[in-house]
Amino acid sequence: MSAEDRIEDTHASVLTEQWPDVGFLGMGVWWGWIWLRYGGVNALDSLSVQNAVSVFYSYMLSTLAIAVVVLLAAVFWQRATALADNRLVVAGFALLAGVATYVSGFVNAAPMTALYIVASTLTGVGTAFLCLRAGRVYGSVPLGESLLNGALSLLLAVAVYFVGEGIPQEWYLSYVSFLPLASAGLFALVGSESFPSAAVHESSSRRATSRERSMIRRLILAASIVAFTAGVGKGITSLAVSSAQFELEGAISVFFVGMASIAVIVLLSRFGVYQGARYAYSTLMVMGIALMLASCFGLSVSYLSVGKETLWFMLSCLMAYMAFKFEASSVRVFGLGQACYFVCSAAGWLVGVFLAPSYADMSVRMMCGVVLAFLVVIVMVYVFPEKSIKQIATWTLWPNEAQGEGSSVAPARLKPVASCGDFTDADDCDARFCEEQPSDIAGRAADPRFGLSERELEVLRLFAQGRSANWIADSLVISKNTVRAHLRAIYSKLDVHSRQELLDFLSGKSAS
Repeated sequence: MSAEDRIEDTHASVLTEQWPDVGFLGMGVWWGWIWLRYGGVNALDSLSVQNAVSVFYSYMLSTLAIAVVVLLAAVFWQRATALADNRLVVAGFALLAGVATYVSGFVNAAPMTALYIVASTLTGVGTAFLCLRAGRVYGSVPLGESLLNGALSLLLAVAVYFVGEGIPQEWYLSYVSFLPLASAGLFALVGSESFPSAAVHESSSRRATSRERSMIRRLILAASIVAFTAGVGKGITSLAVSSAQFELEGAISVFFVGMASIAVIVLLSRFGVYQGARYAYSTLMVMGIALMLASCFGLSVSYLSVGKETLWFMLSCLMAYMAFKFEASSVRVFGLGQACYFVCSAAGWLVGVFLAPSYADMSVRMMCGVVLAFLVVIVMVYVFPEKSIKQIATWTLWPNEAQGEGSSVAPARLKPVASCGDFTDADDCDARFCEEQPSDIAGRAADPRFGLSERELEVLRLFAQGRSANWIADSLVISKNTVRAHLRAIYSKLDVHSRQELLDFLSGKSAS
């Protein structure tokens, strides 16, 4: 890391120390951009049917571009991780997305021009890096923080949406075009030192077990089916109803997304992370099924987006947490999940557009509602039942899983990604051994003369294995501040003043 990067990280740390959640809100601004770009009042001019068609084309081009980029990132995750961690790269692509948003909004899509097609595609390419950055940020914290910050981000997205709907139309395009850069700015406030380095190290030998891979596949499949069902509803209403009705239903949906986000926050606070998440997930799924069946009798299918948006953030947070829990690549897990999500959303919109001309027919409406409800039932009962959330939350990484299923050897020690520097003020960093260490990493520190408690030794062992303060806090079910306090006590009792001194002490290189 360069001197400039270290200074930038320091500034970000000072700000986030006062407002720890601010960097996570970048996802909310990005999601607000999506709502305004493809469903806002001003995005659909009530006097022009062509604009409804142009929004559909723009959505398809942009969404598929996001899917392609994040899928490539999942394949080439090592290089993509380095790019997602570079604030200037993310800001550059966000700027590209903003300029492309302005151009695509300024150029009339009737007839479709090469400039419009290129600009719409580039909005997806640019915002794809916001998606990858979101995966890195949300993949660096325990599940409780991820879900809470995700719910707060949805609330911010609601605010961003209604601000956009309330401003004069002549300022609308400029406002929407600025949002990708604002999202990148918020994401930049989460310093790169917060990310577990095990996920980016090229020589990391740990591979996901079959249980982990199965759970990730189920998560991705559940998110994809939910995206498809809501996409069908959006595709139908974009052409089957008037622009005024589209505007009204969009605003109502966004309002209830905000209410659902508040409900999730209350459930998490009232029942705890795991039980609250299970209640929220089950409630949203049941409500989604009820809305789909109600659409058979005239309720607009556009309201399916309420459950889709809320479930999207919950399932995305679970994907990110899987990467965090097992020190997998958040770019690989999150990128693959979001690629499938966006492809299925676009496919659903396409199916909805196909059904729109005949949707007024009662039999078509009934068939659509029943099929969509059946898909959600399949997700809830077989693909990803609510008990899966508990399984993920309480999953333990046993030592023999460290190098993949069936391995009986101890976890390999990872070399540092870059020069570590001194460990000051117990910051959230990943220490890495540069050579093999004894099986009892904290063996010397366990000598009674140093006076370390059992809990301090437990923290020390995990920290020396390369676990971040966030990971240790989640694993031991204690707060991050408690982990920091233990680490400060360890430094004091062992009379070491830097990370390297601690590693030297544990390896026997330093004097007693």
